[in-house]
Amino acid sequence: MSTSSDRHAAPGPAGRHRRSALLLSAVTLGLGACAQPAPPPPPPPPSEGFSAGITFDAKADGVDLETPLYPGAVPYKDRDEDKSGVRMSLWGGLFGMRLAAGKFQSQDDVDRVGRFYRRALARYGTPLDCGAADAPRGKPRDGGPLTCDDDKPDAGGRLYKVGLPKDFRVVAVKPLPDGTTQISVARVSLR
Repeated sequence: MSTSSDRHAAPGPAGRHRRSALLLSAVTLGLGACAQPAPPPPPPPPSEGFSAGITFDAKADGVDLETPLYPGAVPYKDRDEDKSGVRMSLWGGLFGMRLAAGKFQSQDDVDRVGRFYRRALARYGTPLDCGAADAPRGKPRDGGPLTCDDDKPDAGGRLYKVGLPKDFRVVAVKPLPDGTTQISVARVSLR
C-alpha cells in the first residue's frame, strides 16, 4: 500500500527516464506539427450578415481541376521560381468565384494531346474548338451557351472550352520550342 509520502518522494531513475522520454515525444510532436503548413481556412458558414474572403494556394492537380490530366504529363514551370498551378476562391455577398489552373508538359505532339482533351472534355458537354472558323464568338448572354469570346489558340496549338458561361473548363495546348507540348488546364466556377 502506498502512502502520500511515497507518492511525493523523488522518482527513481526508471521514472525519470519515462518522464524524459514522454516529454521528448511531446516536444517532437509539437515541433513537427508547427513545421506543417497551415491548412486553408474553411469557407465561412452561411449567415444573415455580409461575409467576404479569399483563399489562395499555389498548387493545383487533377482533383482540383476536375479535368483528367494527360497521361504522363508532368508539371510545367517557365522558371524555377514559378509554380505550375494555383487554386483560388474569392467570395463576398452574393458573388463567388473558384478558379483552379495548372500547366503541364508532355513529350507527345499537340495533335495527340488535343485529341485526348477533346474526348475527355466531351463528358462535360460538347467542347468548343476555339481555333475553328465556325466557333461561337462574342460575349455569352445571360442564360445563353458558352462561347469562345475572343479567345483563340496560340500558333500551332488548340484551345477547347466546355460547360456553361459561369461554370466551365478550358484547355489550351501549344507546341514548345524543344518539341514538347505545353498543356494549360483551368476550371472556373462563378456565382
